[in-house]
Amino acid sequence: MEQSGAPSRPAKNIQLPPDCTLLPISGGSLLVSRHHAVFCRIPRDQVDGVRAVVQGEVLPDALTLPMHAELERHGFFSPPRQPKPDAPSVQLQLTNGCNLACTYCCTNSGDPRRSEVRVEQMRRVVRQIPQVMGAGTQVALLGGEPLLVPWALDLAAEIVHLGLSLTLFTNGVLLTDDDLAQKTARLIAQGAEVRVSLGGPSAETCNAVSRGDRVGLEIDRFEAALLGLDKLATYGVRAVVDLMFMPQHADVVSLELLRLRRRLPPETRIALGVLYMSGRETGEHIFESRAVLEAALDRVAFEAGVSIPAPQHSPVTYRREGCACAVGQHVHVRSDGALFNCFKMEEKVGHLDTNGFAAAARSIRENPHRARDLPTCADCPLATLCGGGCRSENLLYTGDPAEPPCGPWRVRVVSELLADEQVTAVEWPVAFLLQEARRRGIETPDDVRPRKPSRHLIDVG
Repeated sequence: MEQSGAPSRPAKNIQLPPDCTLLPISGGSLLVSRHHAVFCRIPRDQVDGVRAVVQGEVLPDALTLPMHAELERHGFFSPPRQPKPDAPSVQLQLTNGCNLACTYCCTNSGDPRRSEVRVEQMRRVVRQIPQVMGAGTQVALLGGEPLLVPWALDLAAEIVHLGLSLTLFTNGVLLTDDDLAQKTARLIAQGAEVRVSLGGPSAETCNAVSRGDRVGLEIDRFEAALLGLDKLATYGVRAVVDLMFMPQHADVVSLELLRLRRRLPPETRIALGVLYMSGRETGEHIFESRAVLEAALDRVAFEAGVSIPAPQHSPVTYRREGCACAVGQHVHVRSDGALFNCFKMEEKVGHLDTNGFAAAARSIRENPHRARDLPTCADCPLATLCGGGCRSENLLYTGDPAEPPCGPWRVRVVSELLADEQVTAVEWPVAFLLQEARRRGIETPDDVRPRKPSRHLIDVG
């Protein structure tokens, strides 16, 4: 009699997916099925047995019970994995103008563009969103600083009235105005989310990277944002604080986070934001590796006494036919009316004055980025797990959004990370994967480095 909790005898005639491949990893192999988008570490002493099953020499029930149980846990005997059910999203950049000059600004904001969208254009877009993108579409208003636009809150109210999910991103400085604070509080009370960014946890750190003097702002940027948050609280609502987390400030965040929390209205949620290569951020404020980032987060959690969710390991992940983000489900409307399939603005798909929002959105949804269409990914067994990489990073490193910076090094390090069930590793930036490969002794090419500046820098007209 089998003991309770022991692996059960596998059912007869259960087969592995027909396209299974064994990839080399330390201590064994990684079994991968591109068709099913599944993976499993195979210990060295089990590789020959699994290879015999893959080659059709024996049936899976010839495997040891623990090995069979592992394959079952990783989804090899289940239907193919499905894509993550991402909600469609639309970002509306109301202006490129900003009252600050943050050194890390991902949109290179500062001055308005020569021609910027009118309220009538944006209202037309907003009314089309439920029909074209669906009632569950998530809408974001951003800039520059969106509250510089006189009609921003009226547009926000219309979005909320349509029942769409709304997030408004602001630096919070203008919330010191009583009228703006009251109108913004009314939006939050109706279900909108407002996120206020801070460049650091103290006036010294925040003001050093998030200056207002270039644009003639006399009030202290850090204190102005906190005053704006206090004003919202007087109306009974809370905004979310997006605290930028940079390697230069990691120790300061550990020391100052509790002090910042005491200065904020009670129950204000703080989210740590990690920067990426875009706009004016060229790498100075980016962690050099995932290991360094996680060590810094651990230090903040320990010294500040806060809870930071740890990366989740899992035996299965979602299928990725394309970018790990929402390409194919997302439209970005730039402040001059240009339309893009990504916030980082890799590929222009139209303009409000030509083909219009509805036609561009339909085209994006009908023609998503597919890894199977990329020559580099055509025969890669990991294609449905990594999705061909982020188009923005592909552009950054190769000059072509359809050409991932890939090679044997990347296949090997991703295989090692998947074997450790670090499923989020397929979404890591290329720089993190390079550092992880070197840490594990995997040889990497010398020429994998950014080659092209962010389009936020070269396309701001």
